[in-house]
Amino acid sequence: MSVNKSNWIKKCRSPWLLLLTMLVALLPLQAMAAQAEATVSKNVVAVNQVFQLTVSVDTAINPNSVDFSVLSPDFAYGQPSVSSSTSLINGAMSRNTTWTLSLAAKKVGAATIPAFKIGSSQTTPITISVLKGSQKNTATASNQANVQVTAEIDKNALYVGESINYRVKILIGEQLSQASLSAPSGDGLAVSQVGQDAQHNIVQNGRRYLVITRNYQLTAEKAGKIIIQGSKFNGSAIRGANGFSSGITIPVNENARNITINIKPKPTDYKGLWLPTPDLQLQQTWQPQVSNHNDVTTKVGEPITRTITLRIKDVAQSNMPNVNLTYPDTVRIYNEKPEYRTENGYSVMTLKQVIIPRQAGKVLLPPLTINWWNTTTEKQQSSEIKGLTLNVIADPTANSQLSPPATITPPAATIHSAKTITAAGIWPWTTLVFALLWLITLVLLIKKRQQTVIATTVTATHTTDITSMLEAAINANEPIKVQTYYQQWRQQQYRTINTQPQLLQQLDNEVQAMMATHYSPLDSTWNNQTLLALLTQAKQLTVTKQAPMTLSSLDPQ
Repeated sequence: MSVNKSNWIKKCRSPWLLLLTMLVALLPLQAMAAQAEATVSKNVVAVNQVFQLTVSVDTAINPNSVDFSVLSPDFAYGQPSVSSSTSLINGAMSRNTTWTLSLAAKKVGAATIPAFKIGSSQTTPITISVLKGSQKNTATASNQANVQVTAEIDKNALYVGESINYRVKILIGEQLSQASLSAPSGDGLAVSQVGQDAQHNIVQNGRRYLVITRNYQLTAEKAGKIIIQGSKFNGSAIRGANGFSSGITIPVNENARNITINIKPKPTDYKGLWLPTPDLQLQQTWQPQVSNHNDVTTKVGEPITRTITLRIKDVAQSNMPNVNLTYPDTVRIYNEKPEYRTENGYSVMTLKQVIIPRQAGKVLLPPLTINWWNTTTEKQQSSEIKGLTLNVIADPTANSQLSPPATITPPAATIHSAKTITAAGIWPWTTLVFALLWLITLVLLIKKRQQTVIATTVTATHTTDITSMLEAAINANEPIKVQTYYQQWRQQQYRTINTQPQLLQQLDNEVQAMMATHYSPLDSTWNNQTLLALLTQAKQLTVTKQAPMTLSSLDPQ
């Protein structure tokens, strides 16, 4: 040994060569022996089945030293998880850096995980065998086990213009993101979603699923056989997430089955508006309520509300018929905007009409008949609601106000007695009779004037009450009450307000504008200040006209 050592020293007589040799001897053995390694949890997988890839190197190194983008052509992968460790065993120190991430193969066949270069080291490539998701022993990798889409319809045969309900259910057994469901489709089908999605949970074969149900209304637009292309579900499943990896998003695409339906044409002998449905219900109500449609008594200006409700099963709202009724000119009609809703498979339309008689007499309000095709019995049917006969009378109070005041004339007996004085012999008796008749006439005249004052006071009080109620209805924007009170007020003030035809016309126009705005199908507002201002003018005119009459009635004759 000493001879060999001496020989080695002799060979290293250069000081620089000796120094270099000593530095090399001091380098850490582990740095010179650093090794990189790649392993997988499975090397036979199904398409989109998640497995784990682990890459490690036995040294401390920058976590960003590995470029995983080389996996993109054949694999989907998640965000890697990086861990570092240091250990000291028997005085020897070792370090290790490990990357763990989730992978999923994109297509069937052989896929290669390429080598990763880490510092001066490099991993060995790995070959993965990728099978179809439906192959044996890979059922757990199939999307069908995690996401299921089913669809069903009410019936497979219907008529042109008829609608059916298409119900699609999605069973979700894993975490998803960015999920969407497309509507079914078909040549000659009009499709619209009905209501909101419903959600609930079920347990199937020991596994918990979230069930989402959505309903569509399909309306046939032409006859023949039509294939309903099933709804399509698209989303991303988050798989492989655990304490070491953030997981990976895998695309999920599932379609509901296609369904064939038979669309029947409209019968050639059918007459009228084509309305196919298994059930149609036509109803009406009156307010105030009526018990006898043959003869109902009401007054001029008193409103009557007619509410018509039409319920049709398996018909889209767009195919609901328009209700058009022709009323006589002796009534004024205000139609509210129809209201539509869906209720237990029925499309429901509610139409409200306000009817106001304009003059006294007998008025016939029309009935309504709707023809439709019963798809269950395959026969034509008719549904009808009755009209109403109104016996319209004038307001008794208004008639008394419109009647001219009674003219006070001297009693006929007084005139006659004045002309029968012919002889002085009976003068005392004649004078006595004349005096008695004069006293009786005077008493009657005083009572008559007192009654006139009382009637005027009562009329003024009643007018004030009607005016107050009319103003309150205007301020509250209650058009029916305004119309009713205005007619009463107008009739009571006829003698006064009729002297100002321009003001009267302005009042009539403003009340009609209020009613038209309220019952217009367009969204609009009505300003009540104009009508209140006109009413104030009319009140001032009434006070001016009534004051001389009241004062003169108190003056002695």
